[in-house]
Amino acid sequence: KQWYQRRVRGDEWDGRNSQPKDGALLFKDFYDGFMAPYFGCYSCKNTRTALKGIDMDNDGLVDWCEFKVYLIWAAREYPRVEDAQKLLDKAFRCGIIPAMLDQ
Repeated sequence: KQWYQRRVRGDEWDGRNSQPKDGALLFKDFYDGFMAPYFGCYSCKNTRTALKGIDMDNDGLVDWCEFKVYLIWAAREYPRVEDAQKLLDKAFRCGIIPAMLDQ
């Protein structure tokens, strides 16, 4: 249920005015909605590298299914995570950021 709520939150950040919502966000919208606490600025090299790493199909958008991969990984790797915000934190700090550093 908390993952679905994250998807709904993501749809709220969708600045493309697409109807119906398709579960995808522009890089800037994804940064504003999810990444800002973990990365210093949208245009920084590390942020752009991380966004490209999440965008598995290279379409310039972060689709929910692309991001969900990291959330599922974090939930399996850290099964005692108590809530969606802590799961998001694990996904970024232990999954996305280290993966970005390998690129």
